[in-house]
Amino acid sequence: MTAGGEVGKIQLSLRDEIGRAVLAHADFNGSRGADDAEGLLKLLDSCNVALQECATLQRNAVHQARRAEVSWAAIGERMGITRQAAQQRFAPEEEAAPTGNLRRIEGATAFNEMQLLAEQGKEGFHLVGFGALYLLVKPSRHMWEHRRETALIPGTRGRLEAAGWTYVGGWFPFQYFKRIKE
Repeated sequence: MTAGGEVGKIQLSLRDEIGRAVLAHADFNGSRGADDAEGLLKLLDSCNVALQECATLQRNAVHQARRAEVSWAAIGERMGITRQAAQQRFAPEEEAAPTGNLRRIEGATAFNEMQLLAEQGKEGFHLVGFGALYLLVKPSRHMWEHRRETALIPGTRGRLEAAGWTYVGGWFPFQYFKRIKE
């Protein structure tokens, strides 16, 4: 099978899984007929949630790809749009410089961010935000540990929060956590 054929097969499988998930979430099986207004509205609600979640996953995937230094041209090509269109659609708005005692660390990528966070944690700084190619840390009186986990493993967030980690946020496919170092 060609690579394109394999991609097409994966896309069909994903479409089927998404369709089943949306129908199950709406508890919709179509057995009540096309005039089941309440069931159709519930299905519409589930479709809207799925669209919003997919858009969030896509944006996070693009931002994570940029943090891993993937070019806008490669991102646009994968999405079937131009480099310029991808950049206009997904480039984060420039944020104002941090105010007060926050520190913005430029040049953070998926490859070096955990090392940067380990160094910042030893200096008493903890992660409070992040974006494409930067980390935002805040000083405290404590040393900090930071952890990055894949968001694809169910229950990871709950397990880590039960172990004393604080959820900071996520960039698909990662979730970021912090805690005071003991």
